[in-house]
Amino acid sequence: MIKFVDNHCHINSLSERSFLKNTEGFLFVDSSIDYKSSCLSLEISSQNNFVYSCLGFHPLKGELFKEEILNSYEDLIVKYQKKIIGIGEIGLDYKANIRVDMQIKIFSSFLKLAKKYKLPVVIHNRWHDFLILEILDRYFDSYEKIIFHCFSQDFSFLEKILEKRGMVSFSLNLLRKKKLVSLLREVPLENLLLETDSPYMFLENKPSTPLDIEKIYIFVAQKRNIDLKDLSLKILSNFKKVYNLNIQNESGNCF
Repeated sequence: MIKFVDNHCHINSLSERSFLKNTEGFLFVDSSIDYKSSCLSLEISSQNNFVYSCLGFHPLKGELFKEEILNSYEDLIVKYQKKIIGIGEIGLDYKANIRVDMQIKIFSSFLKLAKKYKLPVVIHNRWHDFLILEILDRYFDSYEKIIFHCFSQDFSFLEKILEKRGMVSFSLNLLRKKKLVSLLREVPLENLLLETDSPYMFLENKPSTPLDIEKIYIFVAQKRNIDLKDLSLKILSNFKKVYNLNIQNESGNCF
């Protein structure tokens, strides 16, 4: 019985994973930021049937990138195809220590990889213009298989995403940023996903865990005036659709 889907967390970044023993009703997407964390993510997801992996290469890790690493990612995709459900997180970041042209090169390389294996893409975007959308448009006619993780851009950016039927994933910062609540109300439920971005997103000055996803569900249900059970079922449906997964949920009441 799946109640809460954390669409984006970093279990592989947590040294303490005892919470994995208390996860009834939870499903996690473990996102990686480089090759090493990708391998660790696959180790974790292979040992836990409620964890899936997205293989990424964060722009802040750009200095570690080498062309041959793409072959290593391909090897993982072929070997662990049942556990790898997406490519991400990947994208652009103005805080990165490499030039933007190199960031674009790395980003584009992983977009090509995602297209080759028909995998959804999880986008990291810490940039102040529409450059990332211009790059995506070179590879995708629609954004139906693109998830904009930890969404924190403005309404004009959101409009562009929704025009191409992209998926918008809100994180724990939704609980403290009023401007994000107004954007949340503009997202059709069909385009909505939720996440913690744990442990990098903090709650009350402490690192979060993936179990904190329940707090976001409760908050969103209140702000969107929707029953918590209905929200849970809708997010699960969106999750299965974007990642092309056939996950069976138990019939009857979720709560």
